[in-house]
Amino acid sequence: MTTKLLFIALALVVAFSPGPEPAFAADETLSLLLPANPLEGSRLFTGKGCLRCHAIYGVGGVAGPDFGQGMLKRSLLDIAGVMWNHSPGMAHVIQEQRAARPEFKPAEMASLLSFLYYVGSLDPPGDATTGARLFREKGCQGCHSLAGKGGDVGPKLDKYSRYASPIYLTASLWNHAKAMAGIMEALEIPRPTFERNDIADLLAHIRTAGGSIERLYVQPGNPRRGEKLFSEKRCAQCHSVDDRGGRAAPNLRMSVKGSLLRIAGVMWNQAPKMWKGMAERGIKVPSLTTEEMSDLVSYLYFLQFVDAPGNAARGQVVYREKRCGACHALQGTGGALGADLAKVEKLQTALEVVAEMWNHASTMEQKMLEQSVEWPVFKGGEMADLIAYLLSLRKGSAQPAAAKGSAQK
Repeated sequence: MTTKLLFIALALVVAFSPGPEPAFAADETLSLLLPANPLEGSRLFTGKGCLRCHAIYGVGGVAGPDFGQGMLKRSLLDIAGVMWNHSPGMAHVIQEQRAARPEFKPAEMASLLSFLYYVGSLDPPGDATTGARLFREKGCQGCHSLAGKGGDVGPKLDKYSRYASPIYLTASLWNHAKAMAGIMEALEIPRPTFERNDIADLLAHIRTAGGSIERLYVQPGNPRRGEKLFSEKRCAQCHSVDDRGGRAAPNLRMSVKGSLLRIAGVMWNQAPKMWKGMAERGIKVPSLTTEEMSDLVSYLYFLQFVDAPGNAARGQVVYREKRCGACHALQGTGGALGADLAKVEKLQTALEVVAEMWNHASTMEQKMLEQSVEWPVFKGGEMADLIAYLLSLRKGSAQPAAAKGSAQK
């Protein structure tokens, strides 16, 4: 079973299992937007009927795009913008199928969007042929043996052939990286770096050559636990996330990009620099269990999901260009067909705005047709800017994104 097939199986198990309400809290901070279980939103994806039209890695409907293809590797509000942009088309398909258009509470919207973001986190399956070439080119066989061939300086790698997830390999690489670096330096072997799909390809080669028929899998990481580990392992002594943490190393909200596995690869590549910084501060290089590596990398991956604060001045321009004022008023000025957006009680947070936009999209589409107003389309960042503008007009306006009235668990 490939990692993606396992992902589908886990998602379906979660989707069809009874569970609690999605846990997102009223305060829209980074911490409270991190899902405890990225697969929790699969319940909504299935229960709200999304699976009838959309597939995940080939499992599901074909009327809409397959979200497993990585098209939603965007921030929360940009994914919401994509949903809005395609709302009229989705509404027509839903009508053709004689299905009910789903509605979402703010916490449900956050849970669904985090799931859609997470499905793009997996890299392509590793290629064993490419992995065999990398195994030679990166000098692995000089120290390690596999299937009885190779060096005896380091441990045999056959035991890793039972692992389906590359996270097992990345955790072991991290924990032994410093010792390996010392041996490579003594043997005058260049320290290898890993790019793109290298680690998955290497593991595919190890699985093929090692011959184990047993397969061990790892549960999806918990970004909330990963955030705690980020502090407990003293990563925050050097790295910042926005305005929190050290300044000696890059702000990870700005610098971390890519999939789970590529983030793990960057950790290996940058390890010597990190060791130097830790030594200067008297910090011991932390070890990570497989589960901790999974949680930590998931946390770093979800840093890309949480939007940077929108710009209210740009949002005012978006409001004007999208002709929101043709139907809506702001503080008594503007159209009368829709609600005054500065006074609606439900619009206190970004997720409340997003949920209300989606829930009322069909009604708004009908009103726009009657008024000959073109359906507005949002580009990257525009949804965040528009919401920043709307919230700036309210007393006690909230910060960038979660659902009011839900309790964090």
